[in-house]
Formats: sequence, structure tokens, C-alpha cells
Amino acid sequence: MKLTRRAIRHCEHFSLCVNIGKKGHVIAESPDERHTIYQYLVYGGGKAGVMFEEGYIESKEGVLMDLRQHVHKKVIFEATEDFFTIGFNTLDKGQNWEGRLVRPDENILDLNIIRELHKPSFLICFNGKPTINNKTMKRYEYSTLDLSKEYNINLNGDGVLGLFYKN
Repeated sequence: MKLTRRAIRHCEHFSLCVNIGKKGHVIAESPDERHTIYQYLVYGGGKAGVMFEEGYIESKEGVLMDLRQHVHKKVIFEATEDFFTIGFNTLDKGQNWEGRLVRPDENILDLNIIRELHKPSFLICFNGKPTINNKTMKRYEYSTLDLSKEYNINLNGDGVLGLFYKN
């Protein structure tokens, strides 16, 4: 009986890894297969830690977790509830990325720092049906941002957008 479904969406600059599973399931990843640097928990929960080290990270719904420090380590995850996670994965572990969630009160996307750096930037829909410049996005959709433009944002209540850029 398989307790977790996995899917990966490859893009030119990154990939998204989706895990949907049942309470009690355990996932182990070696550094060779681990490329997740940020993770968003749509629902559920679990605990993750580096193998043979003390301590763990507890997943929290609605939070974008920064996992960059664990990308070169053996990591194990145990589901404490049924779960649905979306991971943002780097294609090159030597490439640093910055990421954050768009704030609910952010009606115009704040791109000031990114504009100064002139870095490739992306907006990713993690949940709901947010609207960007009158275009509705669905889960897993992403958009490459044109830094010369303004982006009007409406999360429409339950929408969740992640903003990522290469640093």
C-alpha cells in the first residue's frame, strides 16, 4: 500500500515537488536526490530532521519553510497527519535563491530589492486562485516577472503566492 504520491513539475530555472500522503508515512531523502530549498505545507503536518542529528523541524500549515541549510544532508520526514506539501527545488545546489510569500496586505507586489539586483524572478501559486493584473492563477502555475512592470495582486481570500528570485 503506497502512502505517498509524488509529482515533479520541471521548469527552466527550478522545479516544484509535490508530496501528498497519509499520517504515519516516512520519507527519507539522500543529498543526491534532495533539491528542496523551500517548502509550503498546504495542509497536514509532520516532523523532519537530519539523520543522526538531534532536533527536528515541525511543519506548519501556511508557512513557507526555508530548508536551504538541509539541501546537502540526509533528511527524514514522518507525517503526524495526512499531508500535502509543495517544495520549491533548485536545479543547481550551488545557486542561491531567496523566497517569501506574498503578504495578504500586499496589493502591489514589492519588487524594490529585486529590481536593484536585476535577478530572474518568479511568482508561483501554491494555493487558491489569486489574481495578478486581472489574470487568475491556479495551483502550480508560475509566471516569470518583468521587473519593469507593476503587479497588482488580489489573493482572493485563500490564495497563496510565493515570490522567488535567484540571488
